[in-house]
Amino acid sequence: MGTNKKIELYESKNQIVCSAIDRIVVELYSRKKEEQKSQSIVFTGCSPLAGTTSTCIGLSIALANAEWRTLLIDCDVRKSMKYKKLNNETSEGLGDYLIKNKSAQEIIYETNIENLHYIPCGNYSENSTRLLCSQNMKQLIASTKEQYDYIIFDCPSIHVVPDAQILFQEADGIVLLAAAGETTKRQLRDAKRIVNRFGDKYYGMIVNKLDMHQYRNNIRSFDYYFKDRQGNQKLSGSKARKYYEKEKKQ
Repeated sequence: MGTNKKIELYESKNQIVCSAIDRIVVELYSRKKEEQKSQSIVFTGCSPLAGTTSTCIGLSIALANAEWRTLLIDCDVRKSMKYKKLNNETSEGLGDYLIKNKSAQEIIYETNIENLHYIPCGNYSENSTRLLCSQNMKQLIASTKEQYDYIIFDCPSIHVVPDAQILFQEADGIVLLAAAGETTKRQLRDAKRIVNRFGDKYYGMIVNKLDMHQYRNNIRSFDYYFKDRQGNQKLSGSKARKYYEKEKKQ
Protein backbone atom coordinates (compact mmCIF):
# COMPACT_ATOMS: atom_id res chain seq x y z
CA MET A 1 0.00 0.00 0.00
CA GLY A 2 2.75 2.44 -0.92
CA THR A 3 4.70 4.06 1.94
CA ASN A 4 1.71 4.83 4.17
CA LYS A 5 2.19 4.21 7.87
CA LYS A 6 0.43 1.16 9.27
CA ILE A 7 -2.75 1.95 11.23
CA GLU A 8 -3.09 0.38 14.68
CA LEU A 9 -6.52 -1.08 15.44
CA TYR A 10 -7.58 -2.72 18.67
CA GLU A 11 -10.23 -5.40 18.99
CA SER A 12 -12.62 -5.21 21.92
CA LYS A 13 -12.11 -7.94 24.52
CA ASN A 14 -15.58 -7.43 25.95
CA GLN A 15 -17.39 -10.74 25.51
CA ILE A 16 -20.77 -9.08 25.05
CA VAL A 17 -19.46 -6.78 22.31
CA CYS A 18 -17.68 -9.68 20.55
CA SER A 19 -20.82 -11.80 20.71
CA ALA A 20 -22.90 -9.00 19.20
CA ILE A 21 -20.35 -8.46 16.41
CA ASP A 22 -20.39 -12.19 15.63
CA ARG A 23 -24.15 -12.01 15.11
CA ILE A 24 -23.63 -9.26 12.52
CA VAL A 25 -20.90 -11.28 10.78
CA VAL A 26 -23.25 -14.26 10.45
CA GLU A 27 -26.00 -12.04 9.05
CA LEU A 28 -23.68 -10.52 6.43
CA TYR A 29 -22.30 -13.92 5.51
CA SER A 30 -25.82 -15.30 5.02
CA ARG A 31 -26.58 -12.40 2.68
CA LYS A 32 -23.48 -12.88 0.56
CA LYS A 33 -24.30 -14.57 -2.72
CA GLU A 34 -22.07 -17.35 -3.98
CA GLU A 35 -21.41 -15.62 -7.29
CA GLN A 36 -20.47 -12.31 -5.66
CA LYS A 37 -16.84 -11.28 -5.89
CA SER A 38 -17.34 -8.85 -3.03
CA GLN A 39 -20.02 -7.50 -0.75
CA SER A 40 -20.24 -3.77 -0.02
CA ILE A 41 -22.30 -2.51 2.90
CA VAL A 42 -23.18 1.05 3.92
CA PHE A 43 -23.50 1.73 7.67
CA THR A 44 -25.21 4.96 8.71
CA GLY A 45 -26.87 6.23 11.87
CA CYS A 46 -30.51 7.21 12.19
CA SER A 47 -29.19 9.94 14.50
CA PRO A 48 -25.80 11.40 15.41
CA LEU A 49 -23.54 9.48 17.84
CA ALA A 50 -25.26 6.16 17.21
CA GLY A 51 -21.96 4.26 17.41
CA THR A 52 -21.50 3.76 13.68
CA THR A 53 -17.71 4.08 13.59
CA SER A 54 -17.10 1.78 16.58
CA THR A 55 -19.41 -0.82 15.06
CA CYS A 56 -17.70 -0.61 11.66
CA ILE A 57 -14.25 -1.01 13.21
CA GLY A 58 -15.27 -4.02 15.29
CA LEU A 59 -17.06 -5.64 12.37
CA SER A 60 -14.17 -5.06 9.96
CA ILE A 61 -11.72 -6.67 12.39
CA ALA A 62 -14.03 -9.67 12.81
CA LEU A 63 -14.40 -10.15 9.04
CA ALA A 64 -10.63 -9.90 8.59
CA ASN A 65 -10.09 -12.43 11.39
CA ALA A 66 -12.35 -14.78 9.43
CA GLU A 67 -9.79 -14.48 6.59
CA TRP A 68 -11.95 -12.27 4.38
CA ARG A 69 -10.04 -9.48 2.64
CA THR A 70 -11.76 -6.44 4.11
CA LEU A 71 -11.63 -2.72 3.35
CA LEU A 72 -13.00 -0.13 5.79
CA ILE A 73 -13.70 3.28 4.24
CA ASP A 74 -14.34 6.38 6.35
CA CYS A 75 -16.79 8.35 4.20
CA ASP A 76 -17.27 11.28 6.56
CA VAL A 77 -15.13 13.72 4.59
CA ARG A 78 -17.04 16.64 6.14
CA LYS A 79 -15.28 16.14 9.47
CA SER A 80 -11.70 17.23 9.99
CA MET A 81 -9.22 14.37 10.48
CA LYS A 82 -8.24 15.59 13.95
CA TYR A 83 -11.71 14.64 15.20
CA LYS A 84 -11.47 11.05 13.91
CA LYS A 85 -10.51 7.94 15.86
CA LEU A 86 -8.10 6.44 13.34
CA ASN A 87 -6.67 9.40 11.49
CA ASN A 88 -3.84 10.60 13.75
CA GLU A 89 -1.30 8.74 11.62
CA THR A 90 -2.77 9.57 8.21
CA SER A 91 -2.01 12.42 5.84
CA GLU A 92 -4.38 11.78 2.94
CA GLY A 93 -7.53 9.83 2.32
CA LEU A 94 -10.85 9.67 0.51
CA GLY A 95 -11.30 13.45 0.23
CA ASP A 96 -7.86 13.81 -1.36
CA TYR A 97 -8.59 10.99 -3.81
CA LEU A 98 -11.82 12.64 -4.92
CA ILE A 99 -10.41 16.17 -5.17
CA LYS A 100 -6.76 15.74 -6.14
CA ASN A 101 -7.07 12.61 -8.29
CA LYS A 102 -4.75 10.62 -6.06
CA SER A 103 -4.43 6.94 -6.94
CA ALA A 104 -6.31 4.41 -4.83
CA GLN A 105 -3.05 2.84 -3.68
CA GLU A 106 -1.92 6.18 -2.22
CA ILE A 107 -4.88 6.39 0.16
CA ILE A 108 -5.23 2.74 1.21
CA TYR A 109 -3.48 2.03 4.51
CA GLU A 110 -2.41 -1.30 5.91
CA THR A 111 -3.42 -2.07 9.50
CA ASN A 112 -1.99 -4.28 12.22
CA ILE A 113 -4.85 -6.70 11.49
CA GLU A 114 -4.08 -9.20 8.75
CA ASN A 115 -6.49 -8.98 5.78
CA LEU A 116 -7.78 -5.54 6.86
CA HIS A 117 -7.04 -2.28 5.02
CA TYR A 118 -8.34 1.20 5.71
CA ILE A 119 -9.14 4.38 3.76
CA PRO A 120 -9.32 7.43 6.06
CA CYS A 121 -11.64 10.37 5.41
CA GLY A 122 -8.80 12.54 4.16
CA ASN A 123 -8.70 16.28 4.27
CA TYR A 124 -11.85 18.21 5.04
CA SER A 125 -14.25 19.05 2.21
CA GLU A 126 -17.41 21.16 2.31
CA ASN A 127 -18.66 19.64 -0.96
CA SER A 128 -18.68 16.01 0.12
CA THR A 129 -22.13 15.25 -1.30
CA ARG A 130 -21.05 16.31 -4.78
CA LEU A 131 -17.72 14.48 -4.47
CA LEU A 132 -19.42 11.21 -3.51
CA CYS A 133 -21.58 11.55 -6.64
CA SER A 134 -18.50 11.86 -8.83
CA GLN A 135 -17.11 9.44 -11.36
CA ASN A 136 -13.99 9.18 -9.20
CA MET A 137 -16.02 7.61 -6.40
CA LYS A 138 -17.61 5.12 -8.76
CA GLN A 139 -14.19 4.17 -10.07
CA LEU A 140 -12.88 3.65 -6.53
CA ILE A 141 -15.78 1.36 -5.66
CA ALA A 142 -15.34 -0.63 -8.87
CA SER A 143 -11.60 -1.10 -8.39
CA THR A 144 -11.81 -2.08 -4.72
CA LYS A 145 -14.56 -4.61 -5.44
CA GLU A 146 -12.01 -6.50 -7.50
CA GLN A 147 -9.58 -6.65 -4.56
CA TYR A 148 -11.70 -7.25 -1.47
CA ASP A 149 -14.33 -9.68 -0.20
CA TYR A 150 -16.02 -7.08 2.02
CA ILE A 151 -16.11 -3.29 1.75
CA ILE A 152 -17.50 -1.45 4.78
CA PHE A 153 -18.60 2.16 4.25
CA ASP A 154 -18.66 4.14 7.52
CA CYS A 155 -21.00 7.04 6.72
CA PRO A 156 -22.26 10.04 8.72
CA SER A 157 -25.79 9.98 10.08
CA ILE A 158 -28.52 9.95 7.47
CA HIS A 159 -30.47 12.32 9.72
CA VAL A 160 -27.78 15.00 9.48
CA VAL A 161 -26.55 14.85 5.86
CA PRO A 162 -27.62 12.95 2.70
CA ASP A 163 -24.13 11.55 1.92
CA ALA A 164 -24.97 7.93 2.77
CA GLN A 165 -27.90 7.95 0.34
CA ILE A 166 -25.50 8.44 -2.57
CA LEU A 167 -23.78 5.17 -1.74
CA PHE A 168 -27.07 3.26 -1.28
CA GLN A 169 -27.30 2.99 -5.05
CA GLU A 170 -23.78 1.52 -5.38
CA ALA A 171 -23.75 -0.77 -2.34
CA ASP A 172 -25.06 -4.32 -1.96
CA GLY A 173 -26.47 -3.74 1.51
CA ILE A 174 -27.59 -1.00 3.92
CA VAL A 175 -27.47 -1.16 7.72
CA LEU A 176 -28.99 1.50 9.97
CA LEU A 177 -27.78 2.20 13.49
CA ALA A 178 -29.71 3.67 16.41
CA ALA A 179 -28.83 4.51 20.01
CA ALA A 180 -31.20 3.30 22.72
CA GLY A 181 -32.66 6.20 24.65
CA GLU A 182 -31.20 8.76 22.24
CA THR A 183 -32.52 8.13 18.72
CA THR A 184 -36.07 9.42 18.51
CA LYS A 185 -39.07 7.67 16.97
CA ARG A 186 -39.25 10.36 14.32
CA GLN A 187 -35.61 9.80 13.36
CA LEU A 188 -36.28 6.06 13.09
CA ARG A 189 -39.33 6.62 10.88
CA ASP A 190 -37.48 9.07 8.63
CA ALA A 191 -34.52 6.73 8.19
CA LYS A 192 -36.74 3.73 7.43
CA ARG A 193 -38.71 5.77 4.91
CA ILE A 194 -35.50 6.60 3.04
CA VAL A 195 -34.11 3.05 2.94
CA ASN A 196 -37.47 1.54 1.97
CA ARG A 197 -36.90 2.91 -1.51
CA PHE A 198 -33.99 0.50 -1.90
CA GLY A 199 -35.99 -2.68 -1.31
CA ASP A 200 -34.03 -5.80 -0.41
CA LYS A 201 -30.77 -3.86 0.03
CA TYR A 202 -31.88 -3.01 3.55
CA TYR A 203 -30.26 -5.58 5.86
CA GLY A 204 -31.66 -4.31 9.14
CA MET A 205 -30.92 -2.10 12.14
CA ILE A 206 -28.32 -2.30 14.91
CA VAL A 207 -29.30 -0.78 18.25
CA ASN A 208 -26.35 0.39 20.34
CA LYS A 209 -26.08 1.69 23.92
CA LEU A 210 -28.50 -0.84 25.39
CA ASP A 211 -28.21 -1.31 29.13
CA MET A 212 -27.70 -4.86 30.43
CA HIS A 213 -31.35 -5.27 31.44
CA GLN A 214 -32.50 -4.43 27.92
CA TYR A 215 -29.85 -6.68 26.38
CA ARG A 216 -30.82 -9.68 28.53
CA ASN A 217 -34.49 -9.23 27.69
CA ASN A 218 -33.78 -9.21 23.94
CA ILE A 219 -31.05 -11.87 23.72
CA ARG A 220 -31.53 -14.59 26.30
CA SER A 221 -28.75 -17.05 27.13
CA PHE A 222 -26.18 -14.77 25.47
CA ASP A 223 -23.65 -15.57 28.22
CA TYR A 224 -23.87 -19.36 28.05
CA TYR A 225 -20.31 -19.81 26.72
CA PHE A 226 -18.75 -16.78 28.38
CA LYS A 227 -15.56 -17.15 30.45
CA ASP A 228 -14.73 -15.87 33.93
CA ARG A 229 -11.59 -13.93 34.86
CA GLN A 230 -9.62 -17.15 35.21
CA GLY A 231 -10.48 -18.12 31.63
CA ASN A 232 -12.93 -20.87 32.58
CA GLN A 233 -16.33 -21.16 30.94
CA LYS A 234 -19.16 -20.13 33.23
CA LEU A 235 -21.60 -22.79 32.04
CA SER A 236 -22.51 -24.00 35.51
CA GLY A 237 -23.03 -20.54 36.97
CA SER A 238 -24.69 -18.72 34.09
CA LYS A 239 -28.35 -17.77 34.09
CA ALA A 240 -28.75 -19.82 30.95
CA ARG A 241 -27.42 -22.93 32.72
CA LYS A 242 -29.66 -22.38 35.74
CA TYR A 243 -32.65 -22.03 33.44
CA TYR A 244 -31.66 -25.25 31.65
CA GLU A 245 -31.34 -27.16 34.94
CA LYS A 246 -34.72 -25.88 36.10
CA GLU A 247 -36.39 -26.98 32.86
CA LYS A 248 -34.68 -30.37 33.08
CA LYS A 249 -36.17 -31.10 36.51
CA GLN A 250 -39.73 -30.34 35.38
